[in-house]
Amino acid sequence: MDTYSSKMGLKIDSKKGDQSKSIAKTFGQSFMMKLSGGILSSVILSLAIASPSFSQNTVSLGRNFRPDPVALQGNSSGTASIAEIAGIADNCRGFANAKPNHTITLRENFPVMDMLVYSSNINDDPTMLIKGPNGIVICADDESGGRNPQVTRRLPKGNYQVWIGSKNINQSFRYTLSLSEIRQK
Repeated sequence: MDTYSSKMGLKIDSKKGDQSKSIAKTFGQSFMMKLSGGILSSVILSLAIASPSFSQNTVSLGRNFRPDPVALQGNSSGTASIAEIAGIADNCRGFANAKPNHTITLRENFPVMDMLVYSSNINDDPTMLIKGPNGIVICADDESGGRNPQVTRRLPKGNYQVWIGSKNINQSFRYTLSLSEIRQK
Protein backbone atom coordinates (compact mmCIF):
# COMPACT_ATOMS: atom_id res chain seq x y z
CA MET A 1 0.00 0.00 0.00
CA ASP A 2 1.51 3.29 -1.10
CA THR A 3 0.93 6.26 1.13
CA TYR A 4 2.20 9.77 0.85
CA SER A 5 1.79 12.92 2.80
CA SER A 6 0.14 15.99 1.40
CA LYS A 7 1.31 19.52 2.09
CA MET A 8 -1.43 19.79 4.69
CA GLY A 9 -0.01 16.84 6.61
CA LEU A 10 -2.74 14.39 5.58
CA LYS A 11 -1.83 10.83 4.69
CA ILE A 12 -3.46 9.58 1.51
CA ASP A 13 -3.62 5.94 0.47
CA SER A 14 -3.03 5.74 -3.29
CA LYS A 15 -5.36 2.75 -3.66
CA LYS A 16 -8.10 4.66 -1.93
CA GLY A 17 -7.09 7.86 -3.66
CA ASP A 18 -10.05 7.87 -6.05
CA GLN A 19 -12.46 7.37 -3.17
CA SER A 20 -10.70 10.07 -1.17
CA LYS A 21 -10.84 12.43 -4.16
CA SER A 22 -14.55 11.72 -4.48
CA ILE A 23 -15.12 12.49 -0.81
CA ALA A 24 -13.01 15.64 -1.08
CA LYS A 25 -14.90 16.69 -4.21
CA THR A 26 -18.25 16.10 -2.48
CA PHE A 27 -17.08 17.99 0.59
CA GLY A 28 -15.84 20.84 -1.61
CA GLN A 29 -19.13 21.03 -3.50
CA SER A 30 -21.09 20.96 -0.26
CA PHE A 31 -18.88 23.65 1.22
CA MET A 32 -19.18 25.80 -1.91
CA MET A 33 -22.97 25.41 -1.94
CA LYS A 34 -23.13 26.47 1.70
CA LEU A 35 -20.77 29.35 0.99
CA SER A 36 -22.68 30.50 -2.09
CA GLY A 37 -25.98 30.09 -0.21
CA GLY A 38 -24.57 32.24 2.57
CA ILE A 39 -23.44 34.85 0.07
CA LEU A 40 -26.85 34.79 -1.64
CA SER A 41 -28.57 35.12 1.73
CA SER A 42 -26.32 38.08 2.55
CA VAL A 43 -27.13 39.76 -0.77
CA ILE A 44 -30.88 39.24 -0.25
CA LEU A 45 -30.65 40.52 3.32
CA SER A 46 -28.68 43.56 2.13
CA LEU A 47 -31.32 44.31 -0.50
CA ALA A 48 -34.10 43.95 2.07
CA ILE A 49 -32.33 46.41 4.37
CA ALA A 50 -31.67 48.80 1.48
CA SER A 51 -35.35 48.62 0.46
CA PRO A 52 -37.36 49.33 3.60
CA SER A 53 -41.09 48.77 3.95
CA PHE A 54 -41.96 52.07 2.28
CA SER A 55 -40.57 50.93 -1.04
CA GLN A 56 -43.09 51.57 -3.75
CA ASN A 57 -45.46 49.29 -5.59
CA THR A 58 -45.85 49.85 -9.32
CA VAL A 59 -48.94 49.00 -11.34
CA SER A 60 -49.91 49.65 -14.96
CA LEU A 61 -53.61 49.79 -15.88
CA GLY A 62 -55.62 49.97 -19.09
CA ARG A 63 -59.36 50.56 -19.39
CA ASN A 64 -61.64 47.73 -18.21
CA PHE A 65 -58.87 46.25 -16.04
CA ARG A 66 -59.58 43.09 -14.05
CA PRO A 67 -59.89 42.47 -11.23
CA ASP A 68 -61.72 45.68 -10.42
CA PRO A 69 -60.89 46.95 -7.87
CA VAL A 70 -57.12 46.44 -7.77
CA ALA A 71 -55.86 46.45 -4.17
CA LEU A 72 -52.32 47.63 -3.39
CA GLN A 73 -50.98 47.04 0.12
CA GLY A 74 -48.49 49.24 1.91
CA ASN A 75 -47.13 50.74 5.11
CA SER A 76 -47.57 54.38 5.99
CA SER A 77 -44.87 56.23 7.90
CA GLY A 78 -42.64 59.21 7.45
CA THR A 79 -41.49 62.66 8.45
CA ALA A 80 -41.92 64.61 5.21
CA SER A 81 -44.80 67.08 5.13
CA ILE A 82 -47.31 66.12 2.44
CA ALA A 83 -48.01 69.83 1.83
CA GLU A 84 -44.29 70.39 1.12
CA ILE A 85 -44.11 67.36 -1.20
CA ALA A 86 -47.23 68.60 -3.02
CA GLY A 87 -46.00 72.17 -3.25
CA ILE A 88 -49.47 73.39 -2.20
CA ALA A 89 -51.34 73.49 1.10
CA ASP A 90 -54.89 72.89 -0.21
CA ASN A 91 -56.20 69.92 1.83
CA CYS A 92 -52.65 68.47 1.89
CA ARG A 93 -52.31 67.19 5.42
CA GLY A 94 -50.11 64.73 7.21
CA PHE A 95 -46.70 63.18 6.89
CA ALA A 96 -45.27 60.57 4.54
CA ASN A 97 -41.96 59.32 3.20
CA ALA A 98 -40.16 61.58 0.76
CA LYS A 99 -40.48 58.88 -1.93
CA PRO A 100 -43.93 57.83 -3.19
CA ASN A 101 -45.49 54.63 -1.89
CA HIS A 102 -46.92 53.72 -5.31
CA THR A 103 -46.49 54.55 -8.98
CA ILE A 104 -49.57 54.00 -11.12
CA THR A 105 -49.33 54.11 -14.90
CA LEU A 106 -52.60 54.70 -16.72
CA ARG A 107 -52.10 53.49 -20.29
CA GLU A 108 -55.28 55.24 -21.47
CA ASN A 109 -57.45 58.18 -20.46
CA PHE A 110 -59.89 57.14 -17.72
CA PRO A 111 -63.33 58.80 -17.66
CA VAL A 112 -63.56 57.71 -14.00
CA MET A 113 -60.75 56.53 -11.74
CA ASP A 114 -61.53 56.04 -8.05
CA MET A 115 -58.68 55.80 -5.53
CA LEU A 116 -59.65 54.90 -1.97
CA VAL A 117 -57.33 54.37 1.00
CA TYR A 118 -58.43 52.43 4.05
CA SER A 119 -56.92 50.58 7.00
CA SER A 120 -58.28 47.97 9.38
CA ASN A 121 -57.76 50.11 12.50
CA ILE A 122 -60.30 52.84 13.17
CA ASN A 123 -57.61 54.91 14.93
CA ASP A 124 -55.45 55.15 11.79
CA ASP A 125 -56.14 58.37 9.93
CA PRO A 126 -54.64 58.08 6.43
CA THR A 127 -54.12 60.95 4.01
CA MET A 128 -53.22 60.79 0.31
CA LEU A 129 -51.26 62.84 -2.23
CA ILE A 130 -51.37 62.15 -5.98
CA LYS A 131 -49.02 63.84 -8.46
CA GLY A 132 -49.59 63.18 -12.14
CA PRO A 133 -48.86 64.40 -15.65
CA ASN A 134 -49.42 68.01 -16.71
CA GLY A 135 -48.89 69.27 -13.15
CA ILE A 136 -51.83 67.38 -11.61
CA VAL A 137 -51.68 67.58 -7.81
CA ILE A 138 -54.51 66.10 -5.73
CA CYS A 139 -54.64 65.87 -1.96
CA ALA A 140 -57.28 63.87 -0.13
CA ASP A 141 -58.30 63.43 3.50
CA ASP A 142 -61.52 62.09 5.03
CA GLU A 143 -63.67 62.17 1.86
CA SER A 144 -65.01 58.61 2.23
CA GLY A 145 -67.27 58.24 5.25
CA GLY A 146 -65.47 61.01 7.08
CA ARG A 147 -62.40 58.87 7.71
CA ASN A 148 -60.65 57.71 4.54
CA PRO A 149 -59.09 59.66 1.67
CA GLN A 150 -60.82 59.13 -1.66
CA VAL A 151 -60.43 60.68 -5.11
CA THR A 152 -62.94 60.04 -7.91
CA ARG A 153 -62.31 61.89 -11.15
CA ARG A 154 -61.36 61.81 -14.80
CA LEU A 155 -57.63 61.18 -15.21
CA PRO A 156 -55.55 61.42 -18.39
CA LYS A 157 -53.10 58.69 -19.32
CA GLY A 158 -49.67 58.98 -17.72
CA ASN A 159 -47.67 58.20 -14.62
CA TYR A 160 -49.05 59.02 -11.17
CA GLN A 161 -47.05 59.04 -7.97
CA VAL A 162 -49.07 58.32 -4.84
CA TRP A 163 -48.05 59.04 -1.26
CA ILE A 164 -50.03 57.62 1.65
CA GLY A 165 -49.47 59.52 4.84
CA SER A 166 -50.78 59.84 8.35
CA LYS A 167 -51.90 62.78 10.45
CA ASN A 168 -49.06 62.21 12.93
CA ILE A 169 -45.38 62.28 12.12
CA ASN A 170 -43.85 58.76 11.84
CA GLN A 171 -47.18 57.05 12.58
CA SER A 172 -46.92 53.61 11.02
CA PHE A 173 -49.84 51.48 9.89
CA ARG A 174 -50.79 49.00 7.17
CA TYR A 175 -53.23 50.23 4.53
CA THR A 176 -54.89 49.26 1.27
CA LEU A 177 -55.05 51.56 -1.75
CA SER A 178 -58.03 50.39 -3.82
CA LEU A 179 -58.24 51.40 -7.51
CA SER A 180 -61.50 51.11 -9.43
CA GLU A 181 -63.25 52.40 -12.54
CA ILE A 182 -66.42 52.96 -10.50
CA ARG A 183 -66.93 54.93 -7.30
CA GLN A 184 -66.24 52.80 -4.23
CA LYS A 185 -68.09 53.26 -0.96
